[in-house]
Amino acid sequence: MQIFTMRSLVSSTLGLEGTLEIAADAGVKQAELAGSFYDRSPAELRQIFRSFDIKIASNHFGPRGGSEVLPWATPEGRSAIYRDAEALGFPLVGTGSLGGIIARDNHTRDEYLRAADLFNQWGRDAKQNGMAGFFFHNHDREFALDGQGKPLFDLFLENTDPEYVFFELDLGWVAVSGQDPKKYIDTYQSRIPYFHVKDVKWDPAGNRTAAAGTVNAGRNFRFTDVGKGDVDWADVLSPIRNWGRHRFFLEHDDAGDLALNPAGSANTIWRGCSHLHELPRRRR
Repeated sequence: MQIFTMRSLVSSTLGLEGTLEIAADAGVKQAELAGSFYDRSPAELRQIFRSFDIKIASNHFGPRGGSEVLPWATPEGRSAIYRDAEALGFPLVGTGSLGGIIARDNHTRDEYLRAADLFNQWGRDAKQNGMAGFFFHNHDREFALDGQGKPLFDLFLENTDPEYVFFELDLGWVAVSGQDPKKYIDTYQSRIPYFHVKDVKWDPAGNRTAAAGTVNAGRNFRFTDVGKGDVDWADVLSPIRNWGRHRFFLEHDDAGDLALNPAGSANTIWRGCSHLHELPRRRR
Protein backbone atom coordinates (compact mmCIF):
# COMPACT_ATOMS: atom_id res chain seq x y z
CA MET A 1 0.00 0.00 0.00
CA GLN A 2 0.91 3.65 -0.30
CA ILE A 3 0.47 4.72 3.31
CA PHE A 4 -0.96 8.08 2.15
CA THR A 5 -4.19 6.09 1.67
CA MET A 6 -4.45 5.46 5.43
CA ARG A 7 -3.16 8.83 6.64
CA SER A 8 -6.42 9.67 8.44
CA LEU A 9 -6.07 6.54 10.58
CA VAL A 10 -2.42 7.26 11.36
CA SER A 11 -3.41 10.71 12.64
CA SER A 12 -6.31 9.28 14.69
CA THR A 13 -6.20 7.50 18.04
CA LEU A 14 -5.06 4.35 16.18
CA GLY A 15 -1.69 5.91 15.44
CA LEU A 16 0.89 4.33 13.17
CA GLU A 17 1.01 0.97 14.91
CA GLY A 18 -2.77 0.48 14.96
CA THR A 19 -2.98 1.41 11.30
CA LEU A 20 -0.23 -1.03 10.35
CA GLU A 21 -2.01 -3.79 12.25
CA ILE A 22 -5.08 -3.26 10.05
CA ALA A 23 -2.95 -3.19 6.91
CA ALA A 24 -1.14 -6.40 7.87
CA ASP A 25 -4.44 -8.16 8.60
CA ALA A 26 -5.67 -7.11 5.14
CA GLY A 27 -2.67 -8.79 3.51
CA VAL A 28 -0.30 -5.87 2.95
CA LYS A 29 3.32 -7.09 2.81
CA GLN A 30 5.08 -3.99 1.48
CA ALA A 31 4.45 -0.29 1.87
CA GLU A 32 5.55 2.98 0.37
CA LEU A 33 5.97 6.08 2.50
CA ALA A 34 4.67 9.47 1.41
CA GLY A 35 7.59 11.53 2.70
CA SER A 36 6.80 11.50 6.42
CA PHE A 37 8.79 9.48 8.96
CA TYR A 38 6.21 10.18 11.72
CA ASP A 39 8.79 11.72 14.07
CA ARG A 40 10.86 8.54 14.07
CA SER A 41 14.31 7.90 12.71
CA PRO A 42 14.43 5.85 9.50
CA ALA A 43 15.87 2.90 11.43
CA GLU A 44 13.13 3.09 14.07
CA LEU A 45 10.45 3.34 11.41
CA ARG A 46 11.82 0.32 9.57
CA GLN A 47 11.67 -1.72 12.77
CA ILE A 48 8.08 -0.69 13.49
CA PHE A 49 6.94 -1.79 10.03
CA ARG A 50 8.96 -4.99 10.32
CA SER A 51 7.17 -5.86 13.58
CA PHE A 52 3.98 -6.15 11.50
CA ASP A 53 5.77 -8.17 8.80
CA ILE A 54 5.58 -5.22 6.39
CA LYS A 55 8.63 -4.13 4.43
CA ILE A 56 9.16 -0.47 3.60
CA ALA A 57 9.80 -0.74 -0.12
CA SER A 58 9.86 2.90 -1.24
CA ASN A 59 9.41 6.55 -0.31
CA HIS A 60 8.66 9.80 -2.11
CA PHE A 61 11.55 12.09 -1.22
CA GLY A 62 10.27 15.68 -1.43
CA PRO A 63 9.19 18.14 -2.24
CA ARG A 64 5.38 18.01 -2.25
CA GLY A 65 4.93 21.67 -3.18
CA GLY A 66 6.64 24.24 -5.36
CA SER A 67 7.59 26.43 -2.38
CA GLU A 68 9.54 23.69 -0.62
CA VAL A 69 13.28 23.15 -0.83
CA LEU A 70 14.29 20.67 -3.55
CA PRO A 71 16.62 18.16 -1.85
CA TRP A 72 17.65 16.65 -5.17
CA ALA A 73 19.28 19.91 -6.30
CA THR A 74 22.38 19.68 -4.10
CA PRO A 75 24.94 16.96 -3.35
CA GLU A 76 24.18 17.36 0.36
CA GLY A 77 20.44 16.93 -0.21
CA ARG A 78 20.96 13.81 -2.31
CA SER A 79 23.38 12.33 0.21
CA ALA A 80 20.76 12.72 2.93
CA ILE A 81 18.23 10.93 0.71
CA TYR A 82 20.62 8.04 0.12
CA ARG A 83 21.34 7.68 3.85
CA ASP A 84 17.64 7.61 4.68
CA ALA A 85 16.89 5.09 1.92
CA GLU A 86 19.64 2.78 3.12
CA ALA A 87 18.36 2.98 6.70
CA LEU A 88 14.80 2.30 5.54
CA GLY A 89 16.01 -0.68 3.52
CA PHE A 90 15.48 -0.04 -0.21
CA PRO A 91 17.83 0.90 -3.07
CA LEU A 92 15.69 2.88 -5.55
CA VAL A 93 15.07 6.54 -4.69
CA GLY A 94 12.60 8.93 -6.26
CA THR A 95 10.00 11.64 -5.99
CA GLY A 96 6.26 11.96 -6.49
CA SER A 97 6.23 15.61 -7.46
CA LEU A 98 7.59 18.07 -9.99
CA GLY A 99 7.44 20.74 -7.27
CA GLY A 100 10.59 22.83 -7.37
CA ILE A 101 11.41 21.41 -10.82
CA ILE A 102 8.61 22.70 -13.06
CA ALA A 103 6.18 25.47 -12.13
CA ARG A 104 2.56 24.33 -12.14
CA ASP A 105 1.69 26.77 -14.94
CA ASN A 106 4.79 26.08 -17.06
CA HIS A 107 4.34 22.55 -18.39
CA THR A 108 6.01 22.85 -21.80
CA ARG A 109 8.24 20.69 -24.00
CA ASP A 110 11.31 22.73 -23.08
CA GLU A 111 10.65 22.39 -19.36
CA TYR A 112 10.09 18.64 -19.65
CA LEU A 113 13.32 18.21 -21.57
CA ARG A 114 15.12 20.20 -18.88
CA ALA A 115 13.52 18.01 -16.20
CA ALA A 116 14.54 14.86 -18.10
CA ASP A 117 18.13 16.08 -18.04
CA LEU A 118 17.90 16.57 -14.27
CA PHE A 119 16.46 13.05 -13.86
CA ASN A 120 19.46 11.68 -15.76
CA GLN A 121 21.87 13.58 -13.51
CA TRP A 122 20.14 12.45 -10.32
CA GLY A 123 19.86 8.85 -11.51
CA ARG A 124 23.54 8.74 -12.41
CA ASP A 125 24.51 10.26 -9.08
CA ALA A 126 22.32 7.76 -7.22
CA LYS A 127 23.95 4.86 -9.07
CA GLN A 128 27.43 6.20 -8.36
CA ASN A 129 26.54 6.32 -4.68
CA GLY A 130 25.41 2.73 -4.40
CA MET A 131 21.72 3.15 -5.13
CA ALA A 132 19.75 1.49 -7.95
CA GLY A 133 18.77 4.77 -9.62
CA PHE A 134 16.11 7.48 -9.58
CA PHE A 135 12.36 7.17 -10.23
CA PHE A 136 9.59 9.63 -10.97
CA HIS A 137 5.91 9.18 -10.06
CA ASN A 138 3.29 10.79 -12.31
CA HIS A 139 -0.05 12.51 -11.87
CA ASP A 140 -2.46 13.35 -14.69
CA ARG A 141 -1.03 16.77 -15.55
CA GLU A 142 2.20 15.22 -16.91
CA PHE A 143 0.03 13.72 -19.65
CA ALA A 144 -1.05 17.10 -21.00
CA LEU A 145 -0.57 17.15 -24.77
CA ASP A 146 2.40 19.01 -26.23
CA GLY A 147 0.52 20.73 -29.07
CA GLN A 148 1.29 17.90 -31.47
CA GLY A 149 -1.02 15.40 -29.82
CA LYS A 150 1.75 13.78 -27.76
CA PRO A 151 1.69 13.48 -23.95
CA LEU A 152 4.47 15.48 -22.32
CA PHE A 153 5.20 12.48 -20.09
CA ASP A 154 6.53 10.64 -23.15
CA LEU A 155 9.43 13.11 -23.26
CA PHE A 156 10.62 11.69 -19.94
CA LEU A 157 10.56 8.16 -21.31
CA GLU A 158 12.32 9.12 -24.54
CA ASN A 159 14.99 11.41 -23.08
CA THR A 160 16.14 9.61 -19.95
CA ASP A 161 18.71 6.86 -19.66
CA PRO A 162 17.13 3.44 -18.88
CA GLU A 163 20.20 2.55 -16.85
CA TYR A 164 19.61 5.35 -14.36
CA VAL A 165 16.00 6.55 -14.57
CA PHE A 166 12.87 4.54 -13.78
CA PHE A 167 9.19 5.29 -13.29
CA GLU A 168 6.46 4.62 -10.79
CA LEU A 169 3.43 4.61 -13.07
CA ASP A 170 0.26 5.75 -11.34
CA LEU A 171 -2.28 3.84 -13.39
CA GLY A 172 -5.25 5.73 -12.02
CA TRP A 173 -3.85 9.12 -12.99
CA VAL A 174 -2.96 7.82 -16.46
CA ALA A 175 -6.58 6.72 -16.89
CA VAL A 176 -7.80 10.11 -15.65
CA SER A 177 -5.71 11.87 -18.28
CA GLY A 178 -7.37 9.91 -21.09
CA GLN A 179 -4.29 7.89 -22.03
CA ASP A 180 -4.25 4.08 -22.00
CA PRO A 181 -2.27 2.69 -19.02
CA LYS A 182 -2.17 -0.74 -20.63
CA LYS A 183 -0.15 0.59 -23.57
CA TYR A 184 2.45 2.11 -21.28
CA ILE A 185 2.81 -1.16 -19.40
CA ASP A 186 3.10 -3.11 -22.63
CA THR A 187 5.83 -0.84 -24.02
CA TYR A 188 7.79 0.31 -20.99
CA GLN A 189 7.36 -2.26 -18.23
CA SER A 190 11.10 -2.88 -17.96
CA ARG A 191 11.42 0.73 -16.78
CA ILE A 192 8.47 0.60 -14.38
CA PRO A 193 9.42 -1.28 -11.21
CA TYR A 194 6.56 0.32 -9.25
CA PHE A 195 2.88 0.90 -9.97
CA HIS A 196 0.25 2.85 -8.09
CA VAL A 197 -3.03 0.99 -8.33
CA LYS A 198 -5.97 3.35 -7.79
CA ASP A 199 -9.45 3.23 -9.27
CA VAL A 200 -11.47 5.97 -10.92
CA LYS A 201 -15.21 6.50 -11.33
CA TRP A 202 -16.32 9.01 -13.94
CA ASP A 203 -19.04 11.12 -12.34
CA PRO A 204 -20.47 14.49 -13.50
CA ALA A 205 -20.82 15.37 -9.82
CA GLY A 206 -17.35 14.09 -8.92
CA ASN A 207 -15.15 16.11 -6.58
CA ARG A 208 -12.14 16.07 -8.93
CA THR A 209 -11.49 17.31 -12.46
CA ALA A 210 -8.97 16.00 -15.01
CA ALA A 211 -6.03 18.34 -15.57
CA ALA A 212 -5.97 21.05 -18.21
CA GLY A 213 -4.35 20.07 -21.48
CA THR A 214 -5.07 16.36 -21.14
CA VAL A 215 -7.46 14.43 -23.38
CA ASN A 216 -10.02 14.38 -20.55
CA ALA A 217 -9.44 17.99 -19.44
CA GLY A 218 -12.35 19.32 -17.38
CA ARG A 219 -14.06 15.96 -16.99
CA ASN A 220 -15.28 15.25 -13.46
CA PHE A 221 -14.46 12.06 -11.58
CA ARG A 222 -13.92 10.64 -8.14
CA PHE A 223 -11.51 8.07 -6.76
CA THR A 224 -12.94 4.83 -5.44
CA ASP A 225 -11.77 1.50 -4.02
CA VAL A 226 -9.88 -0.72 -6.43
CA GLY A 227 -12.41 -2.95 -8.14
CA LYS A 228 -15.33 -0.54 -7.74
CA GLY A 229 -14.40 1.92 -10.49
CA ASP A 230 -14.19 2.08 -14.26
CA VAL A 231 -10.67 0.64 -14.65
CA ASP A 232 -10.62 -2.94 -15.92
CA TRP A 233 -7.66 -4.17 -13.88
CA ALA A 234 -7.45 -7.63 -15.40
CA ASP A 235 -7.08 -6.02 -18.82
CA VAL A 236 -4.79 -3.14 -17.81
CA LEU A 237 -2.32 -5.44 -16.03
CA SER A 238 -2.50 -8.25 -18.60
CA PRO A 239 0.71 -7.26 -20.50
CA ILE A 240 2.90 -7.84 -17.43
CA ARG A 241 5.34 -10.63 -18.18
CA ASN A 242 7.04 -11.06 -14.80
CA TRP A 243 4.90 -10.01 -11.84
CA GLY A 244 7.76 -10.52 -9.41
CA ARG A 245 9.76 -7.67 -10.95
CA HIS A 246 7.17 -5.07 -9.94
CA ARG A 247 5.58 -3.64 -6.81
CA PHE A 248 1.88 -2.73 -6.78
CA PHE A 249 1.01 -0.04 -4.23
CA LEU A 250 -2.69 0.36 -3.49
CA GLU A 251 -3.74 3.99 -3.25
CA HIS A 252 -6.92 6.02 -2.84
CA ASP A 253 -6.27 9.76 -2.49
CA ASP A 254 -9.60 10.48 -0.77
CA ALA A 255 -9.94 7.26 1.25
CA GLY A 256 -9.94 9.03 4.60
CA ASP A 257 -12.70 11.48 3.71
CA LEU A 258 -15.84 9.82 5.06
CA ALA A 259 -18.07 12.09 2.97
CA LEU A 260 -16.42 10.71 -0.17
CA ASN A 261 -15.58 7.23 1.13
CA PRO A 262 -18.07 6.33 3.88
CA ALA A 263 -16.65 2.86 4.50
CA GLY A 264 -13.27 4.38 5.35
CA SER A 265 -9.67 3.69 4.40
CA ALA A 266 -9.42 0.38 6.28
CA ASN A 267 -12.11 -1.04 4.04
CA THR A 268 -10.33 0.47 1.02
CA ILE A 269 -7.18 -1.53 1.79
CA TRP A 270 -9.10 -4.73 2.54
CA ARG A 271 -11.08 -4.49 -0.69
CA GLY A 272 -8.07 -3.57 -2.81
CA CYS A 273 -5.97 -6.48 -1.54
CA SER A 274 -8.87 -8.87 -2.10
CA HIS A 275 -9.48 -7.63 -5.65
CA LEU A 276 -5.83 -7.84 -6.68
CA HIS A 277 -5.47 -11.33 -5.23
CA GLU A 278 -8.37 -12.49 -7.40
CA LEU A 279 -6.89 -11.22 -10.67
CA PRO A 280 -4.57 -14.20 -11.38
CA ARG A 281 -7.54 -16.57 -11.04
CA ARG A 282 -9.57 -14.54 -13.49
CA ARG A 283 -6.75 -14.72 -16.03
CA ARG A 284 -6.50 -18.53 -15.90
